[in-house]
Amino acid sequence: MQSQVPDRPKPRGAHPRRPQELDSAPRVTLAVALTVTFVFLLVTAAGLGWLLSADGPGSGASEEASGEGGNSAAPETPGGDSPASEGTVEDPAAGLSYQLPGEGWRRLGDDEVPAEYSSYAVYGSPDDPEAFLVTGSTDLGPVEPLPVAGARLALDSLGGLLSDPGSLRVGPSGATEVDGASAFGAALEGGGSYGRFLLVETGDRRGGFVVGLNTGGGEEVSTAIDGAFDTVGLL
Repeated sequence: MQSQVPDRPKPRGAHPRRPQELDSAPRVTLAVALTVTFVFLLVTAAGLGWLLSADGPGSGASEEASGEGGNSAAPETPGGDSPASEGTVEDPAAGLSYQLPGEGWRRLGDDEVPAEYSSYAVYGSPDDPEAFLVTGSTDLGPVEPLPVAGARLALDSLGGLLSDPGSLRVGPSGATEVDGASAFGAALEGGGSYGRFLLVETGDRRGGFVVGLNTGGGEEVSTAIDGAFDTVGLL
């Protein structure tokens, strides 16, 4: 059976349409309206389903992916290389943490840290650095006062940083505290170098220490070391 093709509209002045043609017009209009309404409802339902799905914006997945409040900063990798201009160095072995100074500083990986220390950061080339910031731990004698232990350890801890640590003078800056724990600080100077030392009693006759030494980085590097020491805290 061949399908019937509707008559094309006749030009103005043609004979009026037959009654059945007049009846079909409302039917076509109703069918088009129902189709449009169905499509609209289908699209609306699909949109609501996406909004409520796990991938939709209402699921909170986008906030979890970017961190709380939409922050997208990359997390630090403990023990690995820290970014040059940011990052807090945490050393569980020493029980201490400090804020790494700005541009030019780099924390070395665990496999690059000399045995005398438990964290190691340098300014400049890792092969020939101009300054150091290191942390480590030590046993405290049962009767040795903290200032005596600090003055002794200040020079002992430089063995892996300088070929001639005896050229430095240790100027004790006196007793102090770090987060309520007893501590002892000292300044290191000599041979054009500048340094800081801090020994903190971390409990059970254990101590954690920080050494900062500038051997040729300029005044701004010495200032950066002072700034890092101002941020030392207990873990």
